[in-house]
Amino acid sequence: MAGVLLPYQMQWINDPTPVRVYEKSRRIGISWSTAAEAALVAAAQSGMDVWYIGYNKDMAEEFIRDATDWIKHYQLVAEAVAEEIIKDGDKDILTFVIRCASGYRITALSSRPSNLRGKQGYVIIDEAAFHDQLDELIKAAIALLMWGGKVAIISTHDGVDNPFNQLCEDIRAGRKPYALHKTTFDDAVADGLYRRICQVRKQAWTAADEAAWVADMYGQYGDAADEELRVIPSNSGGAVLSRALLELRTEAVPVLRLAKPDSWTEYAEHLR
Repeated sequence: MAGVLLPYQMQWINDPTPVRVYEKSRRIGISWSTAAEAALVAAAQSGMDVWYIGYNKDMAEEFIRDATDWIKHYQLVAEAVAEEIIKDGDKDILTFVIRCASGYRITALSSRPSNLRGKQGYVIIDEAAFHDQLDELIKAAIALLMWGGKVAIISTHDGVDNPFNQLCEDIRAGRKPYALHKTTFDDAVADGLYRRICQVRKQAWTAADEAAWVADMYGQYGDAADEELRVIPSNSGGAVLSRALLELRTEAVPVLRLAKPDSWTEYAEHLR
């Protein structure tokens, strides 16, 4: 796989830590490379079932397509993708399933389950910052570790107050014993992302084209580039009381304000 995956993708799938967390830029191929890992895990005789949890049907379909492509690439034996319905409380969840010759399966769920009871294996939570009740979902996934499972939590950011960012901060501060990976858009480009895109598109790579492409990507994202590409969670935009209303209800005392850039959240805890 070293000739197919980029260095940051290889580092991710080769990390043996039971719980791995990835804070990442948009569209740098982490879900795709995780599908490569999932195919090997499910196909191995000593492997395990794989449970992929996105937040919509499109994500589930894309992951199962990627896993199918990897199974073909590895020349592994597996059945064609099947659609199944699983009961989850009072709702039905559509799933896409690949059964491998090993007896294990890759299951991509089209929506978040209310629990993971009765399931064992490798749980992949994709775009975790956009899942409702993420804390409860992670708690359910961690329970699978007792029987030798593992957990991958992957996401772009969705604000500093989001549970996913809080999880990343806990890992950085040593409060959680998990592995934390981080790749910005610039990191991915430095590792060969644009070269790989050129290879897939069968077009020549030049440094000038790469620089123009990078500039175009930043232009496309505009003010959102810090969060979407540089992996800096944005400050929350929650509802606030108006300044005029606060002044009417506040005694005449001085107000001190401290302004920090969004990148301040990336500083080590002792510096903050």
